[in-house]
Amino acid sequence: MSKNNREGVKHEIQELAMGNYRSYPEDYGVNVQDVSTNVQSLARGYWDSREIKEVDRDEKLGINLADYQEWTQEAFAAFQKTNENSLS
Repeated sequence: MSKNNREGVKHEIQELAMGNYRSYPEDYGVNVQDVSTNVQSLARGYWDSREIKEVDRDEKLGINLADYQEWTQEAFAAFQKTNENSLS
């Protein structure tokens, strides 16, 4: 998927987030009290670590930190749903 449109960037961020959720269950598991904080921190980390070309792309597409936060939260909701299904 192209990273030159909003949907492409959203997909990229959500794929990265899902990888983090799977790789670090101690930060995103069911028993973690600060999951919301961790998800928001992940979005902030993606936002802060962008390369210049990604900053330029995001500016052109009107993408802001709130979008990154929303997309990582959506990915987390999907991750939780998948984990619920695998536990039942």
